[in-house]
Amino acid sequence: MDINPPYFGESMAKQCLKITVSGDVQSVGYRAYVKKQAEKLLIEGTAQNAEGGEVIIFACSSTETLDSFIDVLYKGPKEANVANVEAEPLLQQKDFRGVFRVIG
Repeated sequence: MDINPPYFGESMAKQCLKITVSGDVQSVGYRAYVKKQAEKLLIEGTAQNAEGGEVIIFACSSTETLDSFIDVLYKGPKEANVANVEAEPLLQQKDFRGVFRVIG
């Protein structure tokens, strides 16, 4: 007997990614843009500037939601110029307590 409702299928399994966004993405409101988009999609995680000029994002949600999130990361605010978005899965999930924060 299956006690799990159908919406807990594999497609809704929580996945966490480390996403590195490069280009002109610092001092242009990119992290605030990321936070707003993450909150719209109910993604939990963090965004912070890296020393090399990139923005590092840790994001956790369903695979489908993260795919949509990555699509909007390529756009960014009008002041930004996104050159590349690289995502890699995290082997261990992180607990962001259900919120998305800008740090650093």
